Amino acid sequence: MALLALALTALAAGAAAQQPTGPVEVSADQATFEQSAGTGVYRGNAELIQGKRRLNADVIRLFTENNELVRVEATGSPVRMVEGKELNARADKLVYDLARRSLVLTGNARVTHQGNTFEGAKVEYNLDSRRVDASSEGDKRVRLVIPAKNAEQAGEDAQPAEQDNGAPARDAPAAQPDNAETP
Repeated sequence: MALLALALTALAAGAAAQQPTGPVEVSADQATFEQSAGTGVYRGNAELIQGKRRLNADVIRLFTENNELVRVEATGSPVRMVEGKELNARADKLVYDLARRSLVLTGNARVTHQGNTFEGAKVEYNLDSRRVDASSEGDKRVRLVIPAKNAEQAGEDAQPAEQDNGAPARDAPAAQPDNAETP
C-alpha cells in the first residue's frame, strides 16, 4: 500500500501536462448526430482530437449540454488515448468526463504517465491531479510498474563486455604474458 501511495505521489508531483484547449474535432467512417438530444455516435476508425490529446476507437459517443461537450464514451479493441508524450491510455472502454476532467478505463485498462504504468480491470485517472485509482477483477490483479531511475545506464552497466567476434564475453579474459600480442 505504501508503494502505491508513493507512486501516486510521484505521479501527482510530475509536471502537469498543458490541458488541451480549442476545438474538438471528431472524424469517423460513419456518423450520426442528434442536435436536440445532444448526442453523436461516430463509428469505424473514429478519432477525436483536441490540442495534443488524441482518442482513437471503433465507436465514439459524444454527449453535449447547451452545445458544450460534457462526456465522451469510446469502445474498441482497444480504445487508445494519447496526450503528447505525457499520457498514454488504453482499454476496451473509456469514459472521458470533461467536467470532472477524468478518465475511467475498463477492460484490460492501462495508463502510462511519465514512464509509470498502472494496469487493472478498471483504472480511474484524474487529468488534473494525475491521481490513479485501479481495481482488480477475478484473477486480474492491479499492477504498477515504476521504471528504475537511469534504467538505460543501469542496463549498460549490467551487460557483459563484447568480444571482437560480437559474442558476449562469458568469463574475464585470462591473464596474458607480458610479451603476448593483443588482438
